[in-house]
Amino acid sequence: MAITLAALLEGPLGSALNTRVMPEFPHEITQVTLLEGIAEHDALRPGAVAVLGRAAEADAGGYRFDVLVRRAAERGVAALVLRQPTPRSLTAESLAQRGRLALLEVTDTADPLQVLDWLGAAVSGDSRSTLTRLAAAAAYEPAETLGDTEILQEISRLTGVQLDTSSTDQSGAPVEIDGKHTAWVVSTDLGDGPALAARIAATAISRVRTARERETLRPVRSKSSALAQLLLCSHAHLAAVSERAVEVGFEVHGWHTAVRLVVDSVVDSAVDSVVDSGVDSAVDSTSDDEDTLSRIEEDLVPIIASRGREHRASWTVARPDSSLVLVRTTRSDPGRDSDHLVRTTIDEILADLIARHPRARFRVGMATPHLGASGLRTSTEEARVALASARLLDEPVSIATFDSLGLRRMLAEWLVTDTARDTVSDLLAPLDALGPEKAAIAIETLHAYLDERGSLQRAAARLNVHRNAVVYRMAQICETLPHDLKDPDQRFALQLACRGRLMTLGRV
Repeated sequence: MAITLAALLEGPLGSALNTRVMPEFPHEITQVTLLEGIAEHDALRPGAVAVLGRAAEADAGGYRFDVLVRRAAERGVAALVLRQPTPRSLTAESLAQRGRLALLEVTDTADPLQVLDWLGAAVSGDSRSTLTRLAAAAAYEPAETLGDTEILQEISRLTGVQLDTSSTDQSGAPVEIDGKHTAWVVSTDLGDGPALAARIAATAISRVRTARERETLRPVRSKSSALAQLLLCSHAHLAAVSERAVEVGFEVHGWHTAVRLVVDSVVDSAVDSVVDSGVDSAVDSTSDDEDTLSRIEEDLVPIIASRGREHRASWTVARPDSSLVLVRTTRSDPGRDSDHLVRTTIDEILADLIARHPRARFRVGMATPHLGASGLRTSTEEARVALASARLLDEPVSIATFDSLGLRRMLAEWLVTDTARDTVSDLLAPLDALGPEKAAIAIETLHAYLDERGSLQRAAARLNVHRNAVVYRMAQICETLPHDLKDPDQRFALQLACRGRLMTLGRV
């Protein structure tokens, strides 16, 4: 089989061979030979690539090398392969140019026999050639700065297989970033060789994409961790946690506007009705919501990272509890005029999330800006209250703002303080001790009874139960609570506590 010198240099060995002399019209290559001694001319055959052995290279100095080049040119040798330390000779290079003889170099550490084997496989064009090309492609390590196109071009050159990427053709080799399929490498060529080439290319692109994304997401994840710690730590540790957050780049001392996001339920368009199967169904629904929220959390990190910094503002995301918290931070007071900027960004983020999770129902609560670490926690609690209001709306996407709560905002502003939350917990602790299900019924019943000024009939109508059920429940509640419901101050405190608890749950 005859190949051109250009084809040889474009193949997998091209990166290992340097050109010292390239004639304008080089001979075609038909064979590969080993020149073991400078005086052994049997290896100088027409169309041969003659590889100089170590003994031949040791003697290839001065006029001897000039003589070797002249004889190789006279015999129609296509190329001589020598190691880089071999001394240069202007006479030899001139003779090679005129005699259509290429002079090629390999590194000083290259084994002549290994080079001979590589060249033999490349020239033979058989299965050894294919394996050699695939081995060269597998050894290729692209720089992290290279794009997919550049990587594919190089691997296509090394393997001789035409490769491309596809976002839909899953018959190819998958490109993965931390276990997620993001694209596929495909080839129009058929056979095991092209399939292996596609897999090698997909692995290389996966490695580069993963390294690049991790580098991009590292600061975002660091700030996300810092935000979660700021929201979860005790007040006593807030100063120390704030210092660590500043070290990773979170602007603790700026102005923060919090947004809370949850997935209330996952809707299956293929199901026309929901079968109420009791507790198991509720557990399954909660599990689906949690799984979806986890996937959304993973999606939000690169979404936030890809947005970079807004003008004089940055975004951070964390998951301190069963909701996701997104925080917009500015160095100066953004004022209430920034509400539309926050809303615009949230709408864009939601559009991206809906495209990825079309079956999910999103509930969003938006707060107002506050200053510093304490202000961050206040804004986050405002977002929690707004989120409770958003959960009252039965829409695929519902967004409520803290500013839109009207008269309930007075109660909401009281609820965002640590003292108020502690007061509510203390007042309702005896009922909470009954267990989640009984406590929920008791608090809702007490709330209706107090709101209806002690009227059992109106409370029953409000709860849509029989009057006797309210009588029984209130008897149990009065036995459980240490408070005197006839005392107006204690009655008012319990009424606020019940309303505050139900408000944070989105039930008032």
